[in-house]
Amino acid sequence: MKRIKPFIFCNFYIVVAALLFTSCSDFLEKEVQGASTPDSFYKTKYELQEGLNAVYDILQSNQFTNCAWIFGEACGDDVVGTDENGTSQIAELVNFRFDTSNDWLLRRYQIMYRGINRANQLISHINSVKFSSDDASNYTTVQAILGQAKFLRAYFYFELVRTFGGVPIRPETEDINHLTIPRSSKEEVYAYIEKDLREAACMLDAKYTDASSGKVGCGACVALLMKVLMYEATPGEHSDKWEEMALLGDYFITGRTLTYRDILHLDQYDETWDQLMRRLWFKPREKLLSGEVYTTEDTALPALANIYSLVSKSSYDGSTLHYRDLYYQAGEFCSRSVFEIVFKESATGKSDDDNEGMGIMNDLFWNRLWASTSFRNAVANDPRRDVIILLHASATFDNERLEVPATRYGCMKWYTPKNERPLDENDNAKNRRVIIYSDVVLMYAEALNEVGRREEALTQLNRVKAVANEITNVSTLYTAGTYLEMRSQIWTERRIELCHLWDRYFDIVRQGRAATILHNLASEQVWGRGKNYIEGIHELFPIPQTEVDVTNGVVEQNPGY
Repeated sequence: MKRIKPFIFCNFYIVVAALLFTSCSDFLEKEVQGASTPDSFYKTKYELQEGLNAVYDILQSNQFTNCAWIFGEACGDDVVGTDENGTSQIAELVNFRFDTSNDWLLRRYQIMYRGINRANQLISHINSVKFSSDDASNYTTVQAILGQAKFLRAYFYFELVRTFGGVPIRPETEDINHLTIPRSSKEEVYAYIEKDLREAACMLDAKYTDASSGKVGCGACVALLMKVLMYEATPGEHSDKWEEMALLGDYFITGRTLTYRDILHLDQYDETWDQLMRRLWFKPREKLLSGEVYTTEDTALPALANIYSLVSKSSYDGSTLHYRDLYYQAGEFCSRSVFEIVFKESATGKSDDDNEGMGIMNDLFWNRLWASTSFRNAVANDPRRDVIILLHASATFDNERLEVPATRYGCMKWYTPKNERPLDENDNAKNRRVIIYSDVVLMYAEALNEVGRREEALTQLNRVKAVANEITNVSTLYTAGTYLEMRSQIWTERRIELCHLWDRYFDIVRQGRAATILHNLASEQVWGRGKNYIEGIHELFPIPQTEVDVTNGVVEQNPGY
């Protein structure tokens, strides 16, 4: 079904536990033969790539995917669930009547640290690789692997910090005698994330295409860095974070030149420039051949402005796609997609395959989540309405009837067209879009409004709306206004344009509106989901109780739990 080669994932190392007891048996003293450890594994570029594949593999896991929609979408106000008035642990979570032992808290915590651990294994052993020559391509290959690992580690930490607040920052090389690590502050975790993303942006191509489609590029790094800065800033309060978001948007959207000096914040480094370049796997100055250029602080990052667009252009033939195609196979890796999670087909369709996303997407679309009344009202007069939601018993664009209970509206971004489904219903057929270009443009618009560049903010906001207007050939745009009026329009557009991408709950939390919005949501259902949300407490979820217990309280619980 895919037109690219799927990632090949494997368990890339075997952890050999130390025997913590003594014995007279010679058998116990014999060296284990054939075991692969991190210290013996990362010797070639191919082994490094397998290690990187294992980090990407976390993104494909059902545990990661389930946690993404439960926390990011089901807890928000754009959807209602079929069983959210029940007694399941998901129902308890989305109704904010959970306790610290809720299994989904632990699952989200664990899957992120599993990804961090795999990234740390790779990053800490990156210098173990051996080359037979100093060919520049060897450095470029290793550098790209390291940059992607840094991005993925940053992404896992970002999901942790916006869920739980400050969390333990695991050392790249674990010490068995010091496995208990206290929580870092939220600010320290964000600083750690920023550093990884800044460095990764310098190490990667703008966007990878063809057989390399799906690999994280510089564009994804800058987009996620903008989102991280947005979560660090507070709406309505002056901050250097808003200023830098605007600068990054100038680079990403309008084509302003951005140098390594601009993005790295070199004043925070103890290393010399040469030392930093060596650590990031740029070819050392003394090994450069004639014609090879050394990277300096004033080297420009790759241009992004002409790579991404608000109109979907196929990555395969450059053809213009329908607005909705971004979320289907035709739109994979298109010009509107900045970061997407690549799923693979198992070719067997085994229902117990742990890396098949279609089963989850189908479950959401047909059985589990429906557009809420407030969301339907928000899009009632929007040209995107019939593209993003569908009333029960109505026909999809490929003439399939939505057979769901009356008054239910399906969320079409989770739909898989008939001609894109695999032969086995348990297999997978679509990638998940995590960051799209319109998100970057809207983040830019919000930052511009925050720093007083309101006319430019309006221009960027209406660029997004104008593309949506083409669906039904309407011409209504947003209008100029005060700071608060502009912010309200930007947040309205964020809700509609970025709906059902599993980010809504965290967006209203960082906007400071979660309590108000969820209390209003409570009036929509008999069971009143949202009424239990407590402002000042529920903006963060509790640390899983098992983590607090196993560390004897070194990892402290969040206030209010």
